[in-house]
Amino acid sequence: MKNKLTVILLTLGIIATLLLGSFSVFAERCERVQSEVLRLHIPANSDSDDDQAIKLRLRDYVLENFSDELSECESLSDAETRAETLLPEIERECSEFLRANGFSYGARAEICEMYFPTREYDRLILPAGRYTALRITLGEGAGHNWWCVIFPQLCLPAVSDSETSEDILSSFGKPQPIKVKFAVYEWITSILQK
Repeated sequence: MKNKLTVILLTLGIIATLLLGSFSVFAERCERVQSEVLRLHIPANSDSDDDQAIKLRLRDYVLENFSDELSECESLSDAETRAETLLPEIERECSEFLRANGFSYGARAEICEMYFPTREYDRLILPAGRYTALRITLGEGAGHNWWCVIFPQLCLPAVSDSETSEDILSSFGKPQPIKVKFAVYEWITSILQK
């Protein structure tokens, strides 16, 4: 009986060690991904149909006019620096875009760190966690938001004809095949965020 209990406890200890080891490797990879991308986040003024529609039109405008400058950067640090330099121009042009389309509110642009849930892009899964983001808040910013990865370019409207989403995704390596780990990681990080 004592030998069976020892074997069971030893087996459980080995399993726990393997799981914790796997989770720490996985968490390390998640943190590396989080430190390599710049997210674009656009909260709408409200959830009205007009505010949601202009949010999407403004998204296309931002991607068309600014994503190329950020995609030419060599690293997240370079992309953050470039985005920081562009903030006044982004804010001004977005506010002008809103006014030209009949909206009385403007836009605020900032670089911030914020929590994002797990997101799938084609065959890449970005884990939940805190990411650096270029946030463009429209008016009150009280409506549903839209987000993507602007560096490297994963915002699909911004992918050029010469570069496929497959090419972009390959820079991140292979996505994790087991989604359960993302659920556990997301659960733990959401607890830590509170």
